[in-house]
Amino acid sequence: MTPRIARMMRSLDTVRAGAFPVSVEKAVLATASFRETDGLPMVVRNALALEKVLAGVPIFIEPDDLVAGNLAAKPGGVELSCLWAAWPAAEIDALEGSGFILDPADRARILDMNAYWQSRSLTSRMTSLYDDQRLWPYAQLGVVLPAFRSKEEGWGPGGMIGCGYGIHHEISQIIGVFDFEKVLERGLLDIIREAEEELAGTRVDSAESVEKIDLLKAIVIAHKAILSFAARFAALAADMAAAEADPQRRAELERMAAACRRVPAHPASNFYEAMQSLWFMVLVLLPSGVLSFGRFDQIMYPYYKADQQAGKSDDTVLELLQWLRVKDSQIVITAGHTHRIKYGGLAKWHNCVVGGQNEDGSDATNELSYLVLDAARTCPTPHPTLTMRVHEGTPPELMRRALELVRTGIGVPAFLSDQSCIAYLQSHGVDLATARNYAVAGCLGVNIPGQSRSVAWPMFVVPMVLNFAINNGVDPRTGKQVGPAGGAFDSFDTFDQFYEAFKQQLGHFIELQAEFNNVTIRSYGERFPQPVESSLTVGGIGASKNILGRTMPFENGSVLNPIGMINAADSLTAIRKVVFEQRLVSAAELKRCLDTDWEGERGEQVRQMMLAAPKYGNDEDEADLMAADLYRFWADKAVTLSTTYGGYHKPGAITIGTANWPGGLQTGATADGRRAGEPLADESMTPMRGRDRGGVLDVLRSAAKIDQTPWQATALDLRFHPDALADAQGVDEVAAMIHAYFAAGGKHIQFNVVSNDTLRAAQAHPMDYKELIVRIGGCSAFFTQLPRPVQDEIMQRTEFRSVSSTRAA
Repeated sequence: MTPRIARMMRSLDTVRAGAFPVSVEKAVLATASFRETDGLPMVVRNALALEKVLAGVPIFIEPDDLVAGNLAAKPGGVELSCLWAAWPAAEIDALEGSGFILDPADRARILDMNAYWQSRSLTSRMTSLYDDQRLWPYAQLGVVLPAFRSKEEGWGPGGMIGCGYGIHHEISQIIGVFDFEKVLERGLLDIIREAEEELAGTRVDSAESVEKIDLLKAIVIAHKAILSFAARFAALAADMAAAEADPQRRAELERMAAACRRVPAHPASNFYEAMQSLWFMVLVLLPSGVLSFGRFDQIMYPYYKADQQAGKSDDTVLELLQWLRVKDSQIVITAGHTHRIKYGGLAKWHNCVVGGQNEDGSDATNELSYLVLDAARTCPTPHPTLTMRVHEGTPPELMRRALELVRTGIGVPAFLSDQSCIAYLQSHGVDLATARNYAVAGCLGVNIPGQSRSVAWPMFVVPMVLNFAINNGVDPRTGKQVGPAGGAFDSFDTFDQFYEAFKQQLGHFIELQAEFNNVTIRSYGERFPQPVESSLTVGGIGASKNILGRTMPFENGSVLNPIGMINAADSLTAIRKVVFEQRLVSAAELKRCLDTDWEGERGEQVRQMMLAAPKYGNDEDEADLMAADLYRFWADKAVTLSTTYGGYHKPGAITIGTANWPGGLQTGATADGRRAGEPLADESMTPMRGRDRGGVLDVLRSAAKIDQTPWQATALDLRFHPDALADAQGVDEVAAMIHAYFAAGGKHIQFNVVSNDTLRAAQAHPMDYKELIVRIGGCSAFFTQLPRPVQDEIMQRTEFRSVSSTRAA
């Protein structure tokens, strides 16, 4: 680590402290633009708003910056947005109470913007489409996280907060992998030329042609705005270089100015220019918390190779990669307080993929693959998250280096199976060569660069629906009939009868969720169509609709995502065993125990019986096959439900890190023995903490019984004691375990390597462990920044001493 990177690492103390200056400059500029352009086509208005932001937002270059492009208008700051929803005064107070620093003068500016956006925000459009009979009552239930409170507040009061200069307004704007290669290889001037030629040749002969003309105009406006933005930095860097006394820093600023004059207007000619070009595009596409860097080692390799041929050393590249890790970790994505609970630890998912295959099936590993891992090892930050594609031909050395990085405890890389992901894409008609080029967006969303994107991917709490079924479609919290009346719990003679009633209940709510998602994706496209992202997709220039309206080559715009499925599977298994087979507890008594959270005369005794029933994660078919059947039912149902983009919903199962906590908070006691309010199982393929009584291989065998191929994403979390990877033998055992799991049909696996002793010490002395990083779902976070319930949940997960042993002592 160079002295520069060491200084930058120390600057992350601000992130760990959670004290961020809030800027409203971007929001004020964007709002002013929308006020000025009322009546113009929406896609053009978005482009003009981006133009105004990029022309007027304050810019600066910090002393240790290697690449130009500040994250917010204030150093270490974040940008507030009202485009998602308004910020009422109480929510502003809550924001300040969470450590965010707001200039008192900005409060009036926020309230002024609130008045404008109240009826124009994304939330206002979404809630206007919820009918009072089905979708609005469903939105309020909390089956989809978080529960809606009012039609004015939508998913919760408060808009969004993030970094970057794009006018994007929501954390999960577009979960996709954009075609950054197009920018690096061709430059924006060539993209502008292509759009202008297409515009000149388009005749107004249909409704589609009018939409096409508007989109092309917007693409030209937006891309020219990016070039002007780069020119601002070129001038600033040149001015700073002229005034700089230190020769080394002067040379760096001169290089920066030269690069900003060249890219992203023109093709990048070396690795430094490629990084500068990529960073500008990243800034424009932020504050998306799910922005993907794609197959980083593949798209950046030609420029790395050019440097090698020019005799440049890897040290320069490594420092740039380290710089990127620190800068990405400085990015803050958050929102109103209800979403801050859901996104604990300032979670975001800027996925960077390495490894995998070329289009012909050969291994794609290159020197840059190793350097990306080395950058994370030598500069241990939470972000960007890394995912390594694994196939039969993955070099053992790459696997070893990846696991040595995992051993540091920062939770990266996660490992993804080429076998499962490619089979998934092929099952949806993607040809083999194209499927082999997949990358990951968000936590684990499998996407084809420039050919797909997901927009709606909310969390659906399955155990809540099981509790509805036990109560004959009634919500036990309110007494309201919210689902089909499939029969009283004590009216069923057999488990199969009850199971079918539950599936009827689950199918009903999956259909509601599909409608809910359709409202979301339709509202996005109407209110905030995106010209830049549209241009970075296959066929985007020439299409009549933007990326938030068109059908993509691999159409995966709306994903149906269950959380707590394992709790539901364990609950159903226990009901079958204890209530219907052994007849130790009656249906009526179990219902009373659930209603009272296991209180009463036999409450704890009944709870212990339900806990003693077979549980998923122990290689016991009773529970494992129940989980497999539930996942099969969900996947089969999802692909029958159409979307407003064209095509059908896709199944995807992730918890984004901490959603199992708010999901558990609103779920009453469940028949697996879980108490009301406790967090749900932390990932889709992971056993409920403490219920996996055997070894890690039992967990893998249980997960392999679930057909994961139909799923766009599944996730398996494992926690190892550091001893498990302490030597070469341990590393080799874990590598073999990963390959065996993937050969058996597993899709994904990720690790926390940290002992409970360390976690307990961090809770007791947080300042001494401020650099401790843990994996939370699809990303990593500073442990001490996580809410206490999330910290406790991580500590309660099973800790394995080795691949072959059972739990750690």
